[in-house]
Amino acid sequence: MPKQPIMIMAAMEDAELDTLKKEVNLLKEVDEKVCKFYEAELNGYQIILCCSKIGCIQAAAATMLGIMKYNPIAIINEGLAGAMGRNIHKNDLVVGTEIINIHSVKTPNRKENEGVDANSWDLVTFIRGEEDKLKVEKADKVLVECTKNIEKEYTKGHVFYGRIGSGDIWNNEIDRILHLNETYKTLCEEMEGIAICQIANQFHVPVLDIRVISDNAILEEEYDTSVGKELQYFVIKLIKEYIANKK
Repeated sequence: MPKQPIMIMAAMEDAELDTLKKEVNLLKEVDEKVCKFYEAELNGYQIILCCSKIGCIQAAAATMLGIMKYNPIAIINEGLAGAMGRNIHKNDLVVGTEIINIHSVKTPNRKENEGVDANSWDLVTFIRGEEDKLKVEKADKVLVECTKNIEKEYTKGHVFYGRIGSGDIWNNEIDRILHLNETYKTLCEEMEGIAICQIANQFHVPVLDIRVISDNAILEEEYDTSVGKELQYFVIKLIKEYIANKK
């Protein structure tokens, strides 16, 4: 069995971490101001829970600190997300095989009084010395396969695999949501995954972003934080499956 811990990250303690804290054996709380870590055990295996707080800047700082402090064997980012399609409902899970940044945009050239059209903005990743293009962060294949191995144990909704849109933005304009879904194939949106996955991939730490749908503005399914509980139970099963895979 590997000795490095698995780090589980979430932005909101009450809605996205409380159940996990009850299911593991908590050993120590470490407050680093920018984020909070909980050193814990699950079936004798070391687990690090991290409350990053909301947003990409917070998530990036917490991920970097967690990697340097704990050298995790893998990172699982979990939490709530808003649906971006008509066929995805509250309580469904989205396993992010790919993550893209939906708040990094390049607008077309327009003169004064020529107006604004957000759907004409291109999503791009700005990299010095390279042509502007959208960079896709990919999930670890082993973590994705481990999720598939246990997906039937999630009974509260359907499990989808695909692209998650991530950024410091909360979209409520239905046409904008549908545009991102249709143009960039995003299944849901959240506010931390792109930062966590980008940094984890740069440091070659296996990473997965998994989300439970808390609302669907397209279908007028209202925001509900209580759905986070069942995702956390599922993440416990995913941790056990990943540990078994590494034996």
